[in-house]
Amino acid sequence: MLDLLAAHDYGLVTGVPCSYFAGPLRLLARGEGPRYVAAVNEGSAIAIAAGAELGGRLSLVLAQNSGFGNMINPLTSLVLPYRIPMTVMVSMRGWPVADPGEPQHHWMGQVVPSWLDSLGVAHRMLTADGPSLGDLLEWARSALDHGRPAFILVAKGAIADDARADTPSAPARPSPTRDEVVSAVLAEAGDARLLSTTGYLSRSLFNLGDSERNFYMQGSMGHAAGIAAGAALAQPERRFIVLDGDGAVLMHLGSLATIGHLAPANLTHVIFDNGVYDSTGGQPTGGRRVDFAAVARACGYRNAWRADSIERLRTTLRSALDTDGPSVVVVTGSPGGPAGDRASSNVSVAEIGDRFRKSLAAGDPRADG
Repeated sequence: MLDLLAAHDYGLVTGVPCSYFAGPLRLLARGEGPRYVAAVNEGSAIAIAAGAELGGRLSLVLAQNSGFGNMINPLTSLVLPYRIPMTVMVSMRGWPVADPGEPQHHWMGQVVPSWLDSLGVAHRMLTADGPSLGDLLEWARSALDHGRPAFILVAKGAIADDARADTPSAPARPSPTRDEVVSAVLAEAGDARLLSTTGYLSRSLFNLGDSERNFYMQGSMGHAAGIAAGAALAQPERRFIVLDGDGAVLMHLGSLATIGHLAPANLTHVIFDNGVYDSTGGQPTGGRRVDFAAVARACGYRNAWRADSIERLRTTLRSALDTDGPSVVVVTGSPGGPAGDRASSNVSVAEIGDRFRKSLAAGDPRADG
């Protein structure tokens, strides 16, 4: 794939990771092939590619269809009216049908081709049975030459994941693992309601402490904090803890400003900062220089702590839960670790939402009139 991109003069690749692209992304992160820019969300990737194109560099966007909605605004108000050509490769999760444990991919697995048709955007499908990627890049050239984008929709297994994996180096000092962080939060949470972001944090929470008081996110990456804020505002007498990841926070960083402005006193935001997108193959987030605690405080959070050990995490959690928030605890952690079962492989997402709603209604003084 990278040889084909070089042969077709692509000078920049940007996007948000998907496991369907794990092999090429591993090579790109090592500096092989065109320059790779990790974008915080799919819309930002479209904008980065547009800027590179305006600067004379042919660009490619990699994304999964679950984030296709993030592309719509820059695609329709930037790329199409300004006639900026670019190639976009979109993995087709949920196509032709969604896996039973991943119902969040059902709609995007069906609608992307028809949405592109409605916009007059050219698209073709890449499958393991053909046509070849080389043929599709040749096909895309005709759209690019007319100032139009071209979408290549990628089926599962169409691109092999046979790139050599890096051997992780031992950290200078041990950092908390994802499971250790979740276990510490469970130990300190008391009767607080827990909401967890999409990916492996939700899996850890489910496997270590499933409860009707937990809301496990699947999909909607970057929006766990927003959901927690809405719930905290709706029920100010309860405590809420949101378990978030650094990649998810980066995707919709503006949520911190909203939370800081609204200032829900009953909200604690725990950010697990391990520098990678673990659930898509451990690709770097591109946000290692971000000081999330400083950002949260600048956005109006009342309290902000950093923790690089489980002992420090538990201490700061106790402080956060004993004082008015919003508060953030940023935990520097280790990538990797066992994934565990999805919550939705055992409890349907509809049931997850229903039982969480019922847990909030139970004992709600407003329910008594």
